[in-house]
Amino acid sequence: MEHPAPRTLAEIVADGAIACADADAAFVSSLRDTKGIDFNRAGDRMEVHAARHGAPDLATTGTIVAEIRDGIWTWCSDIVADAATRFEIPELSGPQAPSDELLAAARTLHGCTPGLLAPMSDGTTAVVCLDPPQPFGDTRTALITAAGTPGATDDIDRALSGFAAIRGLGVRVDGSVWHFSDGASARVENGRLRDIAGGLDIDQVRSDALLNSIESQMYLDAVFPGAAVTVDLEAGRITLRTPDGVVAPVQGTVLATVTGDTWCWGWADRNISATPGTTDCHQVREFGRREGIPVLVAPTLPLPLARELDLVSAAKPVLDKWFHSTVQFTADTWAIVVFTNRDLVLPPPTTAAVTAVINTIRGADLGGIDASRAVAAYARFRNLGIRATPDSRDSVSLQTQDGTVTVRFSADGGVLNATTG
Repeated sequence: MEHPAPRTLAEIVADGAIACADADAAFVSSLRDTKGIDFNRAGDRMEVHAARHGAPDLATTGTIVAEIRDGIWTWCSDIVADAATRFEIPELSGPQAPSDELLAAARTLHGCTPGLLAPMSDGTTAVVCLDPPQPFGDTRTALITAAGTPGATDDIDRALSGFAAIRGLGVRVDGSVWHFSDGASARVENGRLRDIAGGLDIDQVRSDALLNSIESQMYLDAVFPGAAVTVDLEAGRITLRTPDGVVAPVQGTVLATVTGDTWCWGWADRNISATPGTTDCHQVREFGRREGIPVLVAPTLPLPLARELDLVSAAKPVLDKWFHSTVQFTADTWAIVVFTNRDLVLPPPTTAAVTAVINTIRGADLGGIDASRAVAAYARFRNLGIRATPDSRDSVSLQTQDGTVTVRFSADGGVLNATTG
């Protein structure tokens, strides 16, 4: 695949977005606990020295690509001057208002190494792009890092193509899947990274969680009807209260907050992410990084997407907390809380209960969920015996303590029905 030349500043930024996000993560990791960064300028070159706690100091060098003085950005890079001529992009020449986009474009044009703003004694701020080579991750790591970096995958097709060009990788697009010549691959859907190969994908996680979550909520509503949750974030205390006065402490975490049409993971919400009330939520991001699931590492998401993917249920097996509720934090912000409690233990499964649970998805469009996988995961969750029925490849039998439930699947992979006997 040939990567097209950029026509705008935004396209230059997109070209380097993934590589820059990866470089930043590697650089921050190398800094560890830094005590500060010192700069020593010599002409258009900069020496960079970082003192670190418990590790040797870090010393590197870079090129000054622009200067900022009195609120004006002035380029001083031959590479940028050449790009301005070749691509005819006005922001690459003449005085400019400083912006994150200019810094990102400078980094793209200088090898996507980390970019630093170095204050000088004369009041100038030097814009420095560090010299290559700098630490970076493999392709899969870079894609996962970019998925968790705001804005890095906004123009996903160009970002992936630009990343391949920067890394010198061949790339082939097969439908929605991008295959890189080093063996990495990623699936794109509706302009977003959907899955990064090398672990579970989001639909597998959703399949494994679906019925378990449904039954857990059914049981919660039966045992604590009309219950509401209160949260003390600083104490890490979550309490379940019913309208008739029953109070039960639970072990839980604030999974996400919702403001308007934006879903924000609890680990990413700056107002609460450092409190004990969100401690366990950080496991969701680590799971997403390990498995390569972009929606679990992106700090924020459109609320319709979070609902479409039922991220509340998807997070439950990660945290082993199968019950959830909502609580209003402010006039315009709600929180989703997932929790467990010693009094919330599902009773032994019966044919009536299993049939009712599975029939909640009868005939439903599950949007990518594999119904047979969901039933198998539910059977494991509830310790049910499971076997294919002898007269059909499109049905399975589940054995409960009081009988058998037969689940029949449709040709398109959904559930036709679940019956007893």
